[in-house]
Amino acid sequence: MKRIFTLLIVLVPLLTGCWSRQEVNDVAIVLGVALDKAKNGNLLLTLQIAVPKASGGASEANQASGTTKSTMMVSAEGASIIEAYRIIQEKISREVFFAHGRVIIVGEKLARDGVSPILDFFSRHRQAHLRNYLLFTKGKAVDILRTNPHFEAITSEELREKEKMEVGVKVRVREFWDRMLTDGEEPVAAQVSNLPVEAASQNERKDSGASKKIPSIHGTAIFRGDRLIGWLNDKETRGILWIRSELESGVLAVPIPKEKGGGRVGARIWKASTKVNPVLRNDKLAIKIEAYGEIEIFENSSKLDLSNPMVLHTLQSVFEKDVEERIQLALNKTQKQFKSDIFGFGQAVYRAYPKKWETYYKQRWYKIFPDLEVTIESHVKIQGTGFTTKPLLIPDHIKN
Repeated sequence: MKRIFTLLIVLVPLLTGCWSRQEVNDVAIVLGVALDKAKNGNLLLTLQIAVPKASGGASEANQASGTTKSTMMVSAEGASIIEAYRIIQEKISREVFFAHGRVIIVGEKLARDGVSPILDFFSRHRQAHLRNYLLFTKGKAVDILRTNPHFEAITSEELREKEKMEVGVKVRVREFWDRMLTDGEEPVAAQVSNLPVEAASQNERKDSGASKKIPSIHGTAIFRGDRLIGWLNDKETRGILWIRSELESGVLAVPIPKEKGGGRVGARIWKASTKVNPVLRNDKLAIKIEAYGEIEIFENSSKLDLSNPMVLHTLQSVFEKDVEERIQLALNKTQKQFKSDIFGFGQAVYRAYPKKWETYYKQRWYKIFPDLEVTIESHVKIQGTGFTTKPLLIPDHIKN
């Protein structure tokens, strides 16, 4: 009898069921979040919410009118996120559910005021996962979410897939938060913009009607602390990725000097890595960057014969110089103009010289970083030249 009683005590707590579960038809699943600064100084919160495809309610009405949509947009203004969130909850008949969010997009005006309140909300809310990708835009964040998707069912999903492709800086909310709170490192995030689908002049797009735009990862947002301080373009962003050893793939295209026949050679980057080494000599600190890359030639419009080992060796030097210029371009802007250590040089110094960092560099890093001496060395190896090594050039007598 005692054994049965003991067994009941053990089993009863396991039979309580899922007391906290939420049914799908009781929640409004948030897929994307846009945050902007309203004209009156308040915060504008916009949620992209999934619309159930099952018959009934608003979905049935949309199907009847022939305007079925997979998402709907809901927005509200408030002095804070929680206040705007409360107003949105009053507008819809289901509980707002953040657990399946894809992206969080922040407009420039709001980001320049500081993003700590935004990150604070999403770090505390039990449903708001910190795995959402964090993006910033020069215009209004809501305009990005309103853009019609082209390859995915919803805009936020399309942006998530582009971030996963690592075409630019890839940062989630948790990573941004960690870097913002880490000494000797400043946060960065991808810039998203609505770009024309077709490459044409403004007049050509008006004439042909080709004015459709697509949300694209295009550049980088630079921060000091929690405030947005500037932007880097695509070319400068590649320099960031090289330094941070985050370049998974990419393209290099270099011009060939006229004395060697002119033209261009393009290559695909298959593998890239970077070492950042602090060097302290006679109380003088410097940073040495060593970038390594493996490439394959994908295009050759020059007269270079790639079957010649000496030509390949010379071409490697041209690619190495191009990589160094890209890195230097990113360094010049971040060090001299923005004065923001987005590369984590301070953290590298801390790992190499922890005592010196704590006693001297930590409190002075904002002053030291802009004038820090940085040397760059690149090592590029050509792993393949494609199916042919000879340049595909038409003889001059045929041209004439």
